[in-house]
Amino acid sequence: MKKITFVMIIITIAFSLGIGLFSNPLLANTENNPKILRDKYLNIITVNKPQYQMVKKIVKDKHNVQYMFSNENDIKEFKYNKDVIENVSNMDLFIYTGTTFEPWANSFIGELEKGNIGIINLSRGMRLLNYDVNGSSKENPYYFEGIEAYKIALYNVKAAIQDRDPENREYYEENYNNAIKELNDKIDVYSKKIESLNSYTFLTLNNNFDYLIKDLGLNVLKLDNREISEFIKINNLDKNKLVILKDGTEQTSMDLSKYSVVNLWKYDGNMSFDDLILYNVEVLTDLIVENS
Repeated sequence: MKKITFVMIIITIAFSLGIGLFSNPLLANTENNPKILRDKYLNIITVNKPQYQMVKKIVKDKHNVQYMFSNENDIKEFKYNKDVIENVSNMDLFIYTGTTFEPWANSFIGELEKGNIGIINLSRGMRLLNYDVNGSSKENPYYFEGIEAYKIALYNVKAAIQDRDPENREYYEENYNNAIKELNDKIDVYSKKIESLNSYTFLTLNNNFDYLIKDLGLNVLKLDNREISEFIKINNLDKNKLVILKDGTEQTSMDLSKYSVVNLWKYDGNMSFDDLILYNVEVLTDLIVENS
């Protein structure tokens, strides 16, 4: 009996030692360990696809990003309803242009349920340009085809996401810096040709490209109500050094066949804003190649 008791004691001690030896200390006392922080997952919605592409440059695949439209006419003609208001109200961030590009934006935002959602105006901190229409000032909404304005808008995207997910602040900062560097590097390729554009006079038919024109420092005149030939004569312009800037998205009844014409694009719903800028810069600087 004593022998059996002694053996049981030895087995009990060995079993106890075994638990102490082979148990995983990382799994013990889990209630006393600090809570593991999980990455925040944001639901972000933009008005258009190019804005969506801006957000993706900052967040990559870290968050859920959606957009409402790509086509400009769809944006302008949009009529929202309760379902749209409810769906957008459930998002973490709603990002919009902040100009008359979305004529319904102010009333739409007024209808949103102001709970968790953050509302981000991409034009914040931007000096918007205006132009005269029959004696009254009108806002130019196409800032996103301007180089510096685009950078400000991208900064606003970055800052808004950092505010919502401060744990990954450095990650978003790095992505932003990389995006700006990439754009600068691509534009620098055209820098000498852009300087050569100073030898031309550009005639605009409207104000759609004021932001890009300002950033490139082009010598620009806006056509008034006169015929182009008359305008050239009155202003003593060299026809061989005159380039007409036309909006490729719009039709015109004017006969431009006798002139050098460059078709620029103020907006393309399937083209990112940085690609849009680079496209316009490229077609402008192609003039140097054509006339060299």
